[in-house]
Amino acid sequence: MATSIESHVVDITTCAICLEKLNIPKYLPCLHTFCESCLQTYIAAKFEKEHKQGIECPVCRTSVTIPKEVNTPDEWAKVLPLNFLIVGLIEKERVESPLKQCMVCERMETKSEASFICVDCSDLLCSNCKKHHKASKTSCDHEIKQINELSSVSESLKAFKNICPEHKGEELKLFCADHQTPCCSMCVSINHRRCEKVLSIENAAIEYATNDKVKDLKTHLGNVDSDVKAIIKDRASAKENIEKEYQQKKKDLQIIFCDLVAKINEIKIRREAELLKTYNEAKETIETSIIIFQNKQKNIENEKQILDAVVNGASNIQVMIEVEKLKKHLQEHNQLIQTKVKEHLDYELLLKNVENITKLADQMENECHITCKKTNTCIELSSMIVTPNVSEIFSFCRFRSFNSNDLRFRGANKDAICFSVSKEIELCGLLSYVCCNDSSTCDVIASVKHDTTDLVKVSNTIDSKVAQDKMVRIEFPTPVKLLANKKYHAIVLMKGSYWFYGYNGKTVVDSKGVVFMFENSPLVESSTKTGSGQIPGFLFRIPV
Repeated sequence: MATSIESHVVDITTCAICLEKLNIPKYLPCLHTFCESCLQTYIAAKFEKEHKQGIECPVCRTSVTIPKEVNTPDEWAKVLPLNFLIVGLIEKERVESPLKQCMVCERMETKSEASFICVDCSDLLCSNCKKHHKASKTSCDHEIKQINELSSVSESLKAFKNICPEHKGEELKLFCADHQTPCCSMCVSINHRRCEKVLSIENAAIEYATNDKVKDLKTHLGNVDSDVKAIIKDRASAKENIEKEYQQKKKDLQIIFCDLVAKINEIKIRREAELLKTYNEAKETIETSIIIFQNKQKNIENEKQILDAVVNGASNIQVMIEVEKLKKHLQEHNQLIQTKVKEHLDYELLLKNVENITKLADQMENECHITCKKTNTCIELSSMIVTPNVSEIFSFCRFRSFNSNDLRFRGANKDAICFSVSKEIELCGLLSYVCCNDSSTCDVIASVKHDTTDLVKVSNTIDSKVAQDKMVRIEFPTPVKLLANKKYHAIVLMKGSYWFYGYNGKTVVDSKGVVFMFENSPLVESSTKTGSGQIPGFLFRIPV
């Protein structure tokens, strides 16, 4: 067992930033612990790079908001709580080390063997430092023992102590059993003065040792750890599947569009061939016409030469004969011109239905869209397999009537009621009247307080369309444990144009053997009377 503990100690006493033994261990709200100096450097780097109002845990990435009262990374690191468990474990580790050096001498950069240990401050001391330790005014009353007298280091050292996170310098010496929380004396006097069962933290620890709370917590943590691993495995599988889907769909798109491009290229080749054929036919017709008239031009040139020769050197008889011949040819020329001039050979090549191709391209743009569909998978979770130890959820309405539509109230309304229960219950939510404006929906903030402390606070949007008798259920994410005969306050802030209101309310309601007693709440000045209000009743279950 000791080896197992030590293996854990080595792990949690190492800073995840510098990977060295923790020095002034400070922890974040997520409970991860780091050296104070490492946190200072980490916070400063984040602020300089990103100018944020907070940081993320270097390990689990939980968001941590900067406190309003600090201005620098150094101040923030200093106000973070010291992890006294880690301090105690490190001190215990040093005490149990085979090489026991006097810690006071080490701080003065000298070495001497330690024979004693101060139980109060956990320092290993040599004989000389022991004398000075007992002589000092601040440590004269400390308990000093010989190292070989310690039977159990973890039980003897007072380094395993806790300081109240709310009240600086106050040690957690008490435990409120009603709220299951450790307290300092100031916590008890301020927040737990009405609680019935407040124990010393030592006695509370003895009770813990005699029951199975630690064992149950270890079991539940193990179950949750298994569930988280199962979810991570499932998500990793989902990531692998989506990667396969991506590669497959990429191939499918490649095939689809390659086929499409091939078909388009085939059509393009056919259309180009048709274009070439049409062009050649038109060109051939034009060229044929040109040749005909070129030949005719040659005839005319020859006839002009014949006419000139006859006129210049032939007899009148020859002139008459040749002229008559030429007149017949001229008549043939005119007939050809009259016939051919009516032929229109000015061609225009047309691409028909081009607009349909554009429409087809637009249609293709709207086809083969990429979407992602989630598939429902079931993960078997260990932490969810529990044996119910509570009853079903019950509800009740304490009002005998509600206002009619003609008497609707207007404007934002904050309503509260003070109540107590006769036996321990788990409050699962409350009932609320609905808004009756035109939109049928309105926003609501519901909370339950003990004294001035919020036990639960939820924001929701309620819809009158799902209401029964003008009421809807506002369920809490986690049931709230209410103790018997303690006063609590239920508060509802309704934000809507108009809203219904309950009347003739009961001050005492007995529901399923639990007696609810109602009285006016001092937390809200308006709309808090027991006889009327916005909160008709509660949702609750009974531990069995």
